[in-house]
Amino acid sequence: MSFFEELKRRNVFRVGIAYGVATWLLIQVTDTVFPRIGLPDSAVTLVIALLAIGFIPALIFAWAFEMTPEGIKRDADVNRAESITPKTAKKLDRVIIAGLVLVIAGMGVERLWFAGQQVTGPDLKGSGSITDTTTSAGGDESLIEPDPSHPAQQSVAVLPFTAMSSGEDDGYFSDGLTEEILNSLAALPELLVTARTSSFHFKGQNIPVPEIAKTLGVANVVEGSVRRSGENVRITAQLVRASDGFHLWSDTYDRTLEDVFAVQEEIAENIAQTLNVVLDEDKRNVMRMAGIRDVEAFIAYQKGLEGFREAHADVEGITGKLEAINPYFETALAAAPDLVAARILKADAAGHKVFELATNWRQEAWPGEGLEALEALRLEYELAWKSASPGNQRDILEVERSVFADNWIGLRSKIERALLPGDCPATNWTVEVANAFGMTEQVIEKTREELRCDPYNSVSNFFLVFTLNWAGKPDEALRVGKDALERGLGYSWIEDAMLYALLAKGELADPRVAHASGASGWMKFPREILILAKAGEITQATELAEKFWASDVADDWSSTHVAAVIGDRDKANEWASHIDSKPGGALVLSNLTHICACGAPFDLEATPNFKAKIEQAGLDWPPRTAINFPAKDW
Repeated sequence: MSFFEELKRRNVFRVGIAYGVATWLLIQVTDTVFPRIGLPDSAVTLVIALLAIGFIPALIFAWAFEMTPEGIKRDADVNRAESITPKTAKKLDRVIIAGLVLVIAGMGVERLWFAGQQVTGPDLKGSGSITDTTTSAGGDESLIEPDPSHPAQQSVAVLPFTAMSSGEDDGYFSDGLTEEILNSLAALPELLVTARTSSFHFKGQNIPVPEIAKTLGVANVVEGSVRRSGENVRITAQLVRASDGFHLWSDTYDRTLEDVFAVQEEIAENIAQTLNVVLDEDKRNVMRMAGIRDVEAFIAYQKGLEGFREAHADVEGITGKLEAINPYFETALAAAPDLVAARILKADAAGHKVFELATNWRQEAWPGEGLEALEALRLEYELAWKSASPGNQRDILEVERSVFADNWIGLRSKIERALLPGDCPATNWTVEVANAFGMTEQVIEKTREELRCDPYNSVSNFFLVFTLNWAGKPDEALRVGKDALERGLGYSWIEDAMLYALLAKGELADPRVAHASGASGWMKFPREILILAKAGEITQATELAEKFWASDVADDWSSTHVAAVIGDRDKANEWASHIDSKPGGALVLSNLTHICACGAPFDLEATPNFKAKIEQAGLDWPPRTAINFPAKDW
């Protein structure tokens, strides 16, 4: 009997297949369950390692031993005439078939479960984007899509309550009370609630309620006013039906500051009930848990949000600005440790520091500063993930905390789960990583979902324009970008994303290309380099590139980008390798791949740390090419 036939007789092949099926099932269970019960990624990694180690012993056991009616015996001790290996083979066949059925069923259940899952507790949809930018009012609302999962009458925007008194913190108090009500309503899955960024977009503007409602795509609007006098406060609130201006509910409350949260709860509950939401005690508890419930803390949080927007208006010195406002978020978190939005906003300072150091924008102020910043970023996202309620927002945070980790095992499945339909959750790093590694269509749908709740979120509008171009849809990208600008979202990153769409189309004579020379946006290098490189004017593009590389503002991120588009492969690899050697280098290289949109900006062999993480995650490389630059031949 040949060796191959002996392997078959001893059921070694069947044992190997059965072991593989069982291993896949166990990995899927641990990958899904462990994060939800608070176990770290290392627990999943340990399970995978143990199962991999057990594969060879399982095959050796199948070769050396046989299952008999008297128990397990060495194969050499079993009389061939009495061997029951054919019966064992049939049992193994049934086990394999049953396992494969479970695999298929598990995949189907997972898809259905996560597709239908909604956030039922407090998350970020009421608090706005992680990196939102408030701008002036605008016009065309044609691209704001209704959410078919919510009846039209159960959609509402909570506009900023007007501060009727002029105390130093009265405006912040009024904004904080507004957001407490907004977050309470946003905690109810029955309601589609416009996010803070878009609701506050209309602050201080004398625009009729029907026009605001039409722009935001909602049927109802909450508005009100707040007047403080010492420890006393008067709050008025009304729920207005946008179609005819009819006041569905209104009330006035004269209370003390000690009673303000009881008033906030009563207002939110009355609005919910008026919109036909049936409230039981569990839903009331969810609404109560959604806010900060501390006057000083929510005033501090509003000051932090204001400082955050101002810091992002000009990235020069942004890390110092963000560190200066972090005490406001710490005050809010001291009163509400589970306030996920505050946790992520606080983390942004560490994120910018990681980028500054990994890109050689500046040198470390002390040895180990980069590692400390990366660890601070990882810790904040870990705490945010633990605080988030089970659901899609938590799945997104699971991706984002994993991106900062030392290994990326299981990252692809986490991204795929995070991009399933949810309940208007906020995204940030997830979009960049998913775009860079071939999941553009899912990102487009996810971004449109977020914009249904937050149509005036500038960063989400930018992501949509940029991702449409990534997906090979530059015409649609330009249309969406034009709509965003006409609605008043004067965000320079949107303009740069539109420039990329024009480059993808090769429309270099378009006036918008000729005027794309501003200093704002994400580019430190002259945009003319991109335009000349696309036009095939490589000599001129290289001259500008060399001037940029010799300047004080050149960093390794920008230098790699420039080298890639002009086709200088050696320089691109050199600077990419510098980034790869720094703490957080994989995060920065993912961002570079996302922004360049030029395929692989560098060779993976030049970035061994990044390469190892991509292989761990099973992510696609090289990425697709949205913009073909003639000199880039790799």
